[in-house]
Amino acid sequence: MIQYDSRQVKPGDTFVAIPGLKFDGADFIPQAIANGATTVIAEKQVAVPQGIKFEKVPSARQALAFLSDKYYGHPSRRLKLIGVTGTKGKTTVAYLIHSILQAAGFKAGSIGTITAAMTTPESADLQAELAGMVEAGYTHCVLEVSSHALAQDRVYGCSFAVAIFTNLAHDHLDYHKTMDEYLTAKKKLFEMLDSFAVAIINVDDPASAAMIGAVKGEVIPYGIKQAPHEPRNTKYNEFDTSVSSVDIRAKEMTVKINSTEIRTPLIGMHNVYNITAAFQCGLVLGVRPAVIKQGIEAVKVIPGRQEEIDRGQPFRVIVDFAHTPDSLQKLLETYRPFTKGKLVLVFGCPGERDREKRPMMGEIAGRLADQVIITTDDPHGEDPQGIIKEIKVGASRYALRVTSEIDRRKAIDKALTTAREGDIILIAGRGHEKFQDFAGKKVPIDDREVVKELLVGKR
Repeated sequence: MIQYDSRQVKPGDTFVAIPGLKFDGADFIPQAIANGATTVIAEKQVAVPQGIKFEKVPSARQALAFLSDKYYGHPSRRLKLIGVTGTKGKTTVAYLIHSILQAAGFKAGSIGTITAAMTTPESADLQAELAGMVEAGYTHCVLEVSSHALAQDRVYGCSFAVAIFTNLAHDHLDYHKTMDEYLTAKKKLFEMLDSFAVAIINVDDPASAAMIGAVKGEVIPYGIKQAPHEPRNTKYNEFDTSVSSVDIRAKEMTVKINSTEIRTPLIGMHNVYNITAAFQCGLVLGVRPAVIKQGIEAVKVIPGRQEEIDRGQPFRVIVDFAHTPDSLQKLLETYRPFTKGKLVLVFGCPGERDREKRPMMGEIAGRLADQVIITTDDPHGEDPQGIIKEIKVGASRYALRVTSEIDRRKAIDKALTTAREGDIILIAGRGHEKFQDFAGKKVPIDDREVVKELLVGKR
């Protein structure tokens, strides 16, 4: 087998020493050999015992992806692989497409933020999972493709039938350093598409031009504003979508795309975009509009995405994954019109991650919420109090609305305890996640379960 973790090596395996953010796989070559590796691949020359085959390569990550794809028999070529990338909306779009495929009778798999430890697994793990789907008779797979995965060549060698671009907004600058580098990473998905693949691109997003310019084959635009764009497609002209009406209500919205009317509990203009992307993908994959409608309407909730917790309380509680300035603003703007009392926000920012967004999110929170409780997210190795202080800098103009509580459970409890009829409480940043990271120590906490427990206790 092909291994990148020396601890997993078995006799006869090939070990690929990939460089990581904290450790270099080359440092673990002796352990891999001791465990039975007979072939070692690395980016730098390393002395190995006689009888061990060694190969130096320009990119160990590309080598890992290439060898894994070959070892598992090129599984992505035997599936219709749909890749979804963008700062926001990947999980929702992937869920919707998966539901559409199921409604159409296809056996479809899904890999992403909620189903995997990483949004996009390491290439060896990804190829193994795709191969397992092929073996089980799957015909399609929807894959969330993160910018980290693209930068680290985790999907290198994959054959995509469809690739979707949702948007580009401020995030992950701790890793990519600049928005230009972030864009370059996202663009790699479209650069790697074969001429037979189809790119579905949100042309209302300013970054869409760069994505379109990278595509060799068909480009299918989607959007609401329908930004000016010369379609580079011929085969799919009849599938261009048009959003003719949107009616957003407190707990449901109706979206009319072409002549198809869709009713969904996934509210907000950002979800109009997500639904439109999924609708367009369904058309490209040959699914009839009536079946696409059925698939979209079957999705009642997406874990940790505007997930409402209702235990009969006289106020609403929504748990959401919003963890970027743009997604936090869209979340608050979505629920503001339906708030009869106070709009209360509980959120924090991770440690050892993009620090620039902390004051930005603080400003958005203070400006758009009536009450803000700043708490911890994943502090990692940073001082939680220091992170909260940086968030508060952005909210300084709205200091009277802002308090803080390091303990996330206590922060949620404070919001629930002070809530009154007609209030809406938004608990943002973690969504479906079930652990907080404190300097490497995983502490169990699921915002949804915490809310349920506390609401029961307050009856």
